Amino acid sequence: MAKKNKMKPRELREAQKKARQLKAAEINNNAAPAIAAMPAAEVIAPAAEKKKSSVKAAGMKSILVSKNKMYITSFGKGNSAVLEYEVDNNDYNQTQLSSKNSSNIELHGVNEVNITFSSKHGFGSGMKINTSNPTHRSGESSPVRWDMLGLKSELEKRFFGKTFDDNIHIQLIYNILDIEKILAVYVTNIVYALNNMLGEGDDESHDDFMGYLSAKNTYDVFTDPDESDLSKNIKGNIKKSLSKFNDLLKTKRLGYFGLEEPKTKDTNALEAYKKRVYHMLAIVGQIRQSVFHDKSSKLDEDLYSFIDIIDSEYRETLDYLVDERFDSINKGFIQGNKVNISLLIDMMKGYEADDIIRLYYDFIVLKSQKNLGFSIKKLREKMLEEYGYRFKDKQYDSVRSKMYKLMDFLLFCNYYRNDVVAGEALVRKLRFSMTDDEKEGIYADEAAKLWGKFRNDFENIADHMNGDVIKELGKADMDFDEKILDSEKKNASDLLYFSKMIYMLTYFLDGKEINDLLTTLISKFDNIKEFLKIMKSSAVDVECELTAGYKLFNDSQRITNELFIVKNIASMRKPAASAKLTMFRDALTILGIDDKITDDRISEILKLKEKGKGIHGLRNFITNNVIESSRFVYLIKYANAQKIREVAKNEKVVMFVLGGIPDTQIERYYKSCVEFPDMNSSLKVKRSELARMIKNIRFDDFKNVKQQAKGRENVAKERAKAVIGLYLTVMYLLVKNLVNVNARYVIAIHCLERDFGLYKEIIPELASKNLKNDYRILSQTLCELCDDRDESPNLFLKKNRRLRKCVEVDINNADSSMTRKYRNCIAHLTVVRELKEYIGDIRTVDSYFSIYHYVMQRCITKREDDTKQEEKIKYEDDLLKNHGYTKDFVKALNSPFGYNIPRFKNLSIEQLFDRNEYLTEK
Repeated sequence: MAKKNKMKPRELREAQKKARQLKAAEINNNAAPAIAAMPAAEVIAPAAEKKKSSVKAAGMKSILVSKNKMYITSFGKGNSAVLEYEVDNNDYNQTQLSSKNSSNIELHGVNEVNITFSSKHGFGSGMKINTSNPTHRSGESSPVRWDMLGLKSELEKRFFGKTFDDNIHIQLIYNILDIEKILAVYVTNIVYALNNMLGEGDDESHDDFMGYLSAKNTYDVFTDPDESDLSKNIKGNIKKSLSKFNDLLKTKRLGYFGLEEPKTKDTNALEAYKKRVYHMLAIVGQIRQSVFHDKSSKLDEDLYSFIDIIDSEYRETLDYLVDERFDSINKGFIQGNKVNISLLIDMMKGYEADDIIRLYYDFIVLKSQKNLGFSIKKLREKMLEEYGYRFKDKQYDSVRSKMYKLMDFLLFCNYYRNDVVAGEALVRKLRFSMTDDEKEGIYADEAAKLWGKFRNDFENIADHMNGDVIKELGKADMDFDEKILDSEKKNASDLLYFSKMIYMLTYFLDGKEINDLLTTLISKFDNIKEFLKIMKSSAVDVECELTAGYKLFNDSQRITNELFIVKNIASMRKPAASAKLTMFRDALTILGIDDKITDDRISEILKLKEKGKGIHGLRNFITNNVIESSRFVYLIKYANAQKIREVAKNEKVVMFVLGGIPDTQIERYYKSCVEFPDMNSSLKVKRSELARMIKNIRFDDFKNVKQQAKGRENVAKERAKAVIGLYLTVMYLLVKNLVNVNARYVIAIHCLERDFGLYKEIIPELASKNLKNDYRILSQTLCELCDDRDESPNLFLKKNRRLRKCVEVDINNADSSMTRKYRNCIAHLTVVRELKEYIGDIRTVDSYFSIYHYVMQRCITKREDDTKQEEKIKYEDDLLKNHGYTKDFVKALNSPFGYNIPRFKNLSIEQLFDRNEYLTEK
């Protein structure tokens, strides 16, 4: 056994300093510039920057520690982990675990501070790279790094029933906690959107509508609670929710989510629809309860188990929703795609026709091309950009979508069937790339190789892209039975109920939200699957028996695959036809018409009840440019049409949002929106003119637009379309960014609720406390334990007396009613709802953070007779005097999060708040 080379104290300090410097350099290289902090005119596209650490780019995936052993893994195929080395933490002897063919990195040495390795294939092949030794802390050897919150053991007991002397279990746990965090954000937003659909006026009594829905109650109990054995109080709450539920149905606004009330007089069909909607809303409400409150001890309320325990009628609804979607996809698939299938059968001579049909189903429905690890679309774009310019000719405009789809399918088959090795090599190259420019170069090189291989096939496809050929193929009979796809087709029984539940959530999300949610969930379940695989491996072999509430994660591999399917079949649903009148009302209101306008007047303006050729120009214009805009739908879900119109009159706010839109986009908007544009004017003047147009937008500006216009009338129509598009985009960016800011605080509340439950297990002083009574109690108690007995398990507070004293000051500057209202305002997105009331009072609009906290603070200081007023009056005076948010007030309101000092600082100090998360128009 090799003797451990123990460093001398001075050598150790020097090595630590060097490691810190390397780490700081790494962080600085990876930090994205805070470009949102600069005026848009000053934003300059940065040079190609490092997008990932050199350690990841070189192929190292993770360093796992268990007792006196350290395990180093590399990236394998996809997201899989390859166990590369085992290192003895006592003498740093190393044993290679990977085979020659599977190995991706070479380990050169390990000491108390650093691990030195090199990549065998990609970034800087052969070049030695240093990363820090995770077992090292302040000159001492330890199997794991410090647990700053002091909750590692409690988390391990909750998830695995016991504690462990390693960092493997806690990393798996953190991935599960990340799932809960993102679900907390999305269900909070969904609940707010559903409540907001009831908010036609300023009455906020609807806030509790979703709060009282529970998946514990069947539909029969919900509609007739008096027949149940529930308490009188609960029955009363259910009756209130039932009344609001019926009001929501009457608004027809559920049609924005694509929920279509059946057009029938059949009472059974109507009741079945209402029952399904109730189940969907109750499940959303239950998920919110699970992620916002600590329900881990109750299996019938726990996030990962309640759906399998509650009444079967809920699972029947999930089955119905998933099967309905699969049926719509599967029904007549061959006949519906026979033109493309016929062309492919004619071209792909090396394939059996049945095989082509199955592959095409995989491509169109299951979208397996998205799981390859690279973009087929980008490869095709590179090929045509460099070599296939003729395919961009205008003659292909009417068939371009079909042509590109067939080209993409051929590329998909190449990597999916014919040349899997080439696909894996491409994934590896992209993983080792450090910048976007490097990735572009890799795609260009691959496209060059593909062009020679597929040029003739692409030419063949283009030759078939004419109306006559397509028409004849459409008439031809297909001699293929749909049963060919029986083995490929999916149905509800193929998915676990957790996956079906996630699919149900996508009903209430737009396309980007669906993609973000599913991408994150897939990544987390994939990571959990890999951790479990390593833990069960013969080399590591550590216990990994999950407790009852988390057994679901034993199926992480299956759920990962299922969520890929959910991501591919889920999409933002088109608004229901039954909601058209409501949507026209919202559309006209957001364009500036009187929001009290009657249904009859709307029908008269848009000629909804009239029939005839050429008389529905305005109706079609409003439909195409407002109702069918995803930005409009988002604004109605999260805001109020009338209030949005009022906010748009605030030029300061509009100018601020326009300042975040890139200059090139401003140039295009200015040219298309302004009747007589002066393209030589400054960007400031152009933004000012666009802001003026948005401020003065009126419905009368569009009522004479003709849908079938020619000449000057068509120019006016295109200009009107551009103005509406700009207006909706600017207001969408404002609302969306405020929703995103709120999401950071939603996560903080979620973590506070969770951590409070964990700390109660180890701090006797918290055992009898209720967080709802005073949200400061956790931070307050942990600070007191440091001051009184130095017994706080929280090292953030224990190790930093100066910052702890700052947190204590902030705690004392708040009171229980203030922080309770703050928590509720975050949970109900009150800033978005009350934006119109206060945003006009802000003197300077320079960040979404400042907008959010000014409006929030005005909401908090709103006078109420039944609350303590002293602190509120003090802060209100500051707000009214300065016309901007008060920094000390932000810290006071955030004092419940003070137990986690990094989070507290990031949420309280504007300069630390992540400006790069703000949305811009691209």
